[in-house]
Order: sequence, then structure tokens, then C-alpha cells
Amino acid sequence: MADREGTRRTLRSDAERNRDRLVEAARAAFRELGADAPMKAIATRAGVGTATLYRRFPTRDDLLAYVFADRLTGCEDSMRAALAHPDPWQGLVDHLGHLVALQREDRAFTAVFLRAREGAQTPLRRLLDAAKAAGEVRQDADESDVLLLLKAHDGVLRWTPEPEEESRRLVDCFLRYLRA
Repeated sequence: MADREGTRRTLRSDAERNRDRLVEAARAAFRELGADAPMKAIATRAGVGTATLYRRFPTRDDLLAYVFADRLTGCEDSMRAALAHPDPWQGLVDHLGHLVALQREDRAFTAVFLRAREGAQTPLRRLLDAAKAAGEVRQDADESDVLLLLKAHDGVLRWTPEPEEESRRLVDCFLRYLRA
């Protein structure tokens, strides 16, 4: 798939408008319905046919990657800041805070992040290792614990009547579990 700016320069103006409407419709549908929002519903929201949607974004993963590119880049920036933080524990707490905030903003974020997690596991392992070396994190903790938190947090956000309060409680419990 071409990069966002390269694609923008090569499209006709009507095709660019269609793509922009598709992206906005997809963003709203994913936020509301999650990563499995029906592609037909996205095309309908954008006011285009499904053929237009699939011509621009051949697969759901292509559309998700395009819609969430800025958030995934933000996750990478958050991880770099966490790794550079002089206090590894605070870097970890800040990064986890960034991830759960993204989950609160958008129902589809968890699915997108978990699909893209291959690239996130090595830096997350480095962050946890730094916090372990500083004596801040339990020695048996690993990146799968963080992924478990994100999955559980996704469930809290979807299935509880007071997601903000329960979200904070879950994250606090998880941080107490991690702390050495």
C-alpha cells in the first residue's frame, strides 16, 4: 500500500474526496462498532459503493492500517519516550496510560493494536527488562501480561456500566501486580 502522502498526490480530486469520505466513515464506524464494522456499512456511510471502497482499500486490514496509522505512530512515539525516560517504571506507566487512553477513545483500537503487536513486542520487552533491572517490576512479568491487560481492559470498556471508574481500577490493579 502506498504511503498516505504519496497516495494523496496521485489521486484525482473526486477520488481523493471519496477516499477522505471513506476514511471518515470508517473512523466513525470503527469507533462505534469496533474493528469488525461491516464494510458495506462503511461504504454506505461514506455515500459510495462497495466497489469504490474495495478499489481504494482491498482488505479490511488495509483500511484499518490507513485509518489507524497516526495512532500506531503515536504508540511508537510513546514507546520511544518510555524507553528514554530516566525512570523505567514511570516510562512504563506513561506508556500503558497512553495505550489505555487510546482504547477508551476508540473501540477498534485494541484489535488494531493486537494485529500490529509483532512490532511492539520487542520494545515492550526492552521496557519491561529495564524496569526489572531497576528493581521496579516483578522478575516474572513479560509482554504477554501487558497484552492481557489490554484485552481485559477492552472487555471492561465494552461490558461495564461505569467504564471510566472500572478502567482506572483495572489499570491500578495491574500496576500493583507488576510492581516489585
